[in-house]
Parts: sequence; structure tokens; C-alpha cells
Amino acid sequence: MSRHFWYDEWREKKDRYARTDEPFLDADRFHSIAAGTGLPAIHQTSTFPFQSVTDGAQRFLGTSKSGEKPFARIYTRLGNPTTEHLERVLFRLECQHLIDAALAADERVPSVGVLACSSGMAAVSCVLLGLLDSGDEILAGNVYGCTDSLLRTLESKFKMTTRWVDLTRVEEVEAALKAHPRIIAIYLESPDNPTLAISDLRAIGRLADQYRIPLVVDNTFANPYLQQPFRLGADIVVHSLTKYVNGHSASIAGCILGPWNFMQTACFSIYKDLGPTPSPFDSWLNCLSVQDLGHRTEAICRSAAELAVFLADHPRVHRVHYPGLPGHPNHRIAMSQMRNGGGMIAFELEGGMKPARKLMNFFARKDTPMELAVSLGSAVSYIQHPASMTHAGVPAEDRRARGITDDLVRFSVGLEGVSTLRDALIRGLDLAYGKKQRNRD
Repeated sequence: MSRHFWYDEWREKKDRYARTDEPFLDADRFHSIAAGTGLPAIHQTSTFPFQSVTDGAQRFLGTSKSGEKPFARIYTRLGNPTTEHLERVLFRLECQHLIDAALAADERVPSVGVLACSSGMAAVSCVLLGLLDSGDEILAGNVYGCTDSLLRTLESKFKMTTRWVDLTRVEEVEAALKAHPRIIAIYLESPDNPTLAISDLRAIGRLADQYRIPLVVDNTFANPYLQQPFRLGADIVVHSLTKYVNGHSASIAGCILGPWNFMQTACFSIYKDLGPTPSPFDSWLNCLSVQDLGHRTEAICRSAAELAVFLADHPRVHRVHYPGLPGHPNHRIAMSQMRNGGGMIAFELEGGMKPARKLMNFFARKDTPMELAVSLGSAVSYIQHPASMTHAGVPAEDRRARGITDDLVRFSVGLEGVSTLRDALIRGLDLAYGKKQRNRD
């Protein structure tokens, strides 16, 4: 029996509707859904009038018969029509296969719910607080620096425990689950941030099923076009919409998709009380940008694949981390669950931190086609230093154990084009190693 009251019902639906042999939605159908969703009106209001006292009472009970999302049109902290539109789009892009299967079976009870949040970390926080009780344990691997920090805060304040393991090694996951029966969930990123290691979601999902615990997947580095974790065995999926979904560094937002009963109870109660709600305008911006998500991602990934090969062949680059390269240790798994190698590259330079610093400072200049900044998934390319920036809060010993070395550089490929970015990298690497720069026309 699972500790989670919603798990057993969800597991039956997961096996019937969610898990599939096909790892992702047909590309043309994805593009059609994304582009065809249209744009909602911007409901820039904080509150909504009720038709009667009875109507207000039903809405607070989540039993309104209007066909709207439960609790909607009470107060924008609980729901907003513009945000509902975004949630429906994201639900379809991640779960269209589940919708199709449930409709074919004449399923009348919802299977998956979705909540848009004010940031990716708001989404992560709601999930963890919705899952964990004092004294619980969670299994986690290499995660974003603020997720790592949140887990450590929960440990110190609420006496829960994080069991840190290398989630790319399925045998370590199984050993940890056997040794620690109080583990109530597995939390992972794949590809992970920033080393781009890949976890076998199918194998870990089967282990989670065996131990009757949910598998939570942060899908930010892939996005719904490249990877659809519900098909692979995930139970809960989170995103930072700020990244690929928005794609223009114009909005901060996140989202959670998970079993309906979890979302409507444990997760929504946290969401309602903490208020991590996106503004209607932020939701509208993401409704706009999601329309060309697949096409943007395809263009970015084509450039990333070529630039990864260029970097791997460069005599000054010591190591390249890119799942699309055949030499990546998790390449086979990546290609079985992702549409391609993605738009993120990490690399280490010969000579360590000194030339890496020079390279990154080169891209801090205003005359280069890349920015020294910590975001990713944008039309603009970004380069940054994880050890001193996004993962600075992770203890140094843990960083090194996870492969986040002081000379690791993270590169988010944008839409500037291969030749432009390759030429800029050549110039930056020449400068980093003291090679004289040619005058440019």
C-alpha cells in the first residue's frame, strides 16, 4: 500500500493511459496543437463577481457546475481565465496521448491536473511540500542549485532527509530504495543541470512503481517537445516555463502536471495558501510564446548538435557534455527518450578555470552574439559558470562529486545561427589562450 492516498488510483490510470512505447508526440501534431491554441484575452483582474451566494459557496468548495476549473473565477491567486488557457495548452502538449486514450475508453474522471506557477521554483516547492511530511525521505540526484538548497532547508527545518545518489546508475537507485524504506518519492532532472547527465526514466519509473512511490521529473532542460516524461513512467512533471516555453527571457513562470487527486488536494492546498500564482499577463506571454515552441526548439537543437561537434574537435576543449554526441556516456538512453540531443552544452577547457573565465568574460562584452547570464532556452545564447553562479550554494564537495568542476562552462544555444556562434567561440577561445585577434572588417 502506498503512503500517498492518491497513488493506487493514479497507478491504474497511468498504466492504461499514460505510459506508452512511443516516447513523444508526432512533431507535426505537436506543432499543430501549439500553434492552434490561439491567444486568450488578458483577464487583468484580481477578483471575480459571483452570480449568487450559492454560486460563491460552490466555487469555494470546488464544485461549480460551470465546466470551469475548480476554484476558478474566485480570486486570481486561485485561478484566472488567462492562466487556465495556458494550463490547458501545456496539458495537451505533455499529455495529448493520455487525452486520446482516455477519450477512446470513455473515461469520465480526470486523470491529470495542471497548475501554472509564478516560477519554476514555485512549482518545485509546491510539489515537494505537497508530497513530504516531517520525517520523510526523498531520493534525489544532481539538481538545480536552488532545488538543492530547498531540499537542504527542508532537512534542517522539518527533519526530512534527502538521499543523494547518482540517478544515472539504476543499480544505485535500487540499492537506495532497498536500504531506506522511508523514501516516499524520487526527484530527478534529465538532462540534469548543469552536467547534462541522462537518467533512464523508464527503468527508474519501473522501480518507483515497484516501491509504490511517485517519480517526479523536472523536464525544464528538455521541454515538452523534446521529452514527455509521462510516456516514460513519470508520475509528476515540473517545468520552469521561464526557459524554453517562454523562449525570450520575457517572463518568469513554472508549471506542475500530476495525478488529478494529488493536484486537487495536497498540491492545490499548498498552492492556494502560499500564493505562487503567475500574473495574467505572464500567462498571456507564455500562451504567445508556446505557439512556436517546437519550431524554436528544432532550430536551437540543430545548432547545438553542430556546435557540440565543433567544441569536441577543438584542441583546447578538454571535454564536452552533450547527450547527442555518441561519446556521451548516456547517449543511447538519451536517444531512446528524447527527440534529439537538446539545446544545452556543457564543456571544460584545457588549463582549467583561468581560460574558462576569460572565455566567459569575452561574452560579457556587448559586441558578441551571446550573453554572460544564467538563464537558458532563449532565442539569445547564454553562457555561465555553474560552480560560482547557479550551483554556488551546493557544498563544494558535493559539487565536485556530481561533476560540477570549477572549469565547467554551461552554454545555452540560441537562435543566432551556427556560423555566428561558432565564429564567436573561435574568437573567444583564441582570446582565452592568448592568441592574437585579427582585426575585423
